[in-house]
Amino acid sequence: MTVRRTICRMASLAWRAKSFPAYRSFREYLARCRMAQTAYLLRLLDRNRDCAYGRRYGFSAINTVGDFQDRVPLTRYEDYCTYIERIADGKHAVLTNAPVLLFEPSSGTTSGRKLVPYTCELKREFQRGIGPWIVSLYSQFPALASGRAYWSISPPQDHTGKKHGAIPVGFDNDWGYLGTVGKVLHSCVAVSPEGMLSSDDAGSFRNATLASLMAAEDLRLISVWSPSFLRIMLDWYTEHQDDVLETMSLLGTARERVSYLRGLGTGEGLFEHVWPELTVVSCWADAASAREAGQLARRLPHARIQGKGLISTEAFVSLPFLADRDPVLAVQSHFFEFMTDNGDLLLADQLERGREYSVVVTTGGGFYRYCLADRIVVTGFVGNTPTIRFVGKTDLVSDYYGEKLNSSHVSRAVDSLLRDREVRFAMLAPDRVNGSCSYTLYVQCERELPQGLREKLDRLLRNNPNYRYCISLGQLSPARVFRLQGDPCAVFEATCAADGQRRGDIKPVPLSKRQDWSARFEGDYV
Repeated sequence: MTVRRTICRMASLAWRAKSFPAYRSFREYLARCRMAQTAYLLRLLDRNRDCAYGRRYGFSAINTVGDFQDRVPLTRYEDYCTYIERIADGKHAVLTNAPVLLFEPSSGTTSGRKLVPYTCELKREFQRGIGPWIVSLYSQFPALASGRAYWSISPPQDHTGKKHGAIPVGFDNDWGYLGTVGKVLHSCVAVSPEGMLSSDDAGSFRNATLASLMAAEDLRLISVWSPSFLRIMLDWYTEHQDDVLETMSLLGTARERVSYLRGLGTGEGLFEHVWPELTVVSCWADAASAREAGQLARRLPHARIQGKGLISTEAFVSLPFLADRDPVLAVQSHFFEFMTDNGDLLLADQLERGREYSVVVTTGGGFYRYCLADRIVVTGFVGNTPTIRFVGKTDLVSDYYGEKLNSSHVSRAVDSLLRDREVRFAMLAPDRVNGSCSYTLYVQCERELPQGLREKLDRLLRNNPNYRYCISLGQLSPARVFRLQGDPCAVFEATCAADGQRRGDIKPVPLSKRQDWSARFEGDYV
């Protein structure tokens, strides 16, 4: 154990030292947000002035942010499909002058698969966000340096080893974002070796991963994306303890450790004894993930739950940096604009505390003025750089009959109805019962559901005039409520994984467009 702690401390110190230049420059840029953003944008445009996209929009004539906004249009993924096919066909200097290393598939919740081009510059931009977080994390929690860490590693999807045209598809695993040196240093402190990811069967993957986790009595840090991913893992152990312990024995875990775990049983407070040194759990903790993060806090009361920043396949938007503050904008990673509800575009230092905006980003991967469909609220400033919290997606709309239900409206309605309940799961989705189509709220609470929930839900949904009109025409029946049993999060995860999402990336959503959830979930209408 002493040797292992020494190795962990040395690797952690080396990782922090490698990350410190990014940390130092990030800290300096917080007070000079406009300067940092402008300098980044003009360098990026100059590097890509001769690519096809740069020639089309006259990058060589752009000298100011205003020029950029005048010349280059707002974009969505569909605007890049033709360019991505040209890259796949082997064409060079299409969106960037730098070559495309790979396409990373998006595992978003609101649309089909997207292929995001990754260049060396885009990887560096992600690392310029990861570096300040690593230094800040180990500075706030120095005990982390003396133990091992588990970093979210999802089972590989079926794209591994495949290509789209001439371009490889997908990092082999989530470690690809760390860069070569980061991966080497990470491997010195990681709990789960890469060889344990060979199975794409959920049960085998969980048994193997848990076998490694349960063997790590010195575990100090758990970093996952979705809190439900970890919570389901913990539940799996309590339900399949014998299988996990048998896997541990097969993998050569010390008999004393296996016997100790068996003696703990599966009762209340189990994981405080399994990982007594656990210090931090890093995971999504905003919007629809807040409920699951709260459940993790109750299961792991001795650890600090640290909310991750806003990170998507396309961009690194924000990172945890200061204790007890919301994540701060990743000001040195990309160029950011923020759209108001009336369509105005503002820069980072022009935002107002308490206001909500949609994120628009320009990156070194070749997406320019790209609308992420992520909605944020500004909670404060560090220097003149905003701290932000993720609110939800702006492009998740269910619209079968013209009802145009938006996830933000649904989230606010459900939160107001269930504010005083310990909600385990809540999601609205279209549903068909006895030939009648309606929207059903699938819900699981610690306490009894409030009286008149169905009527109150329908009344709030009717605040949307399009929904109200569909009800009046008889295209939709009034909303229903489905009380859930069992583990709806596990069902939701399995369904999304079957659709191609990485298990570690799956997060709850307030609104789904699937129409078959009543056949998948356990429970009944109330």
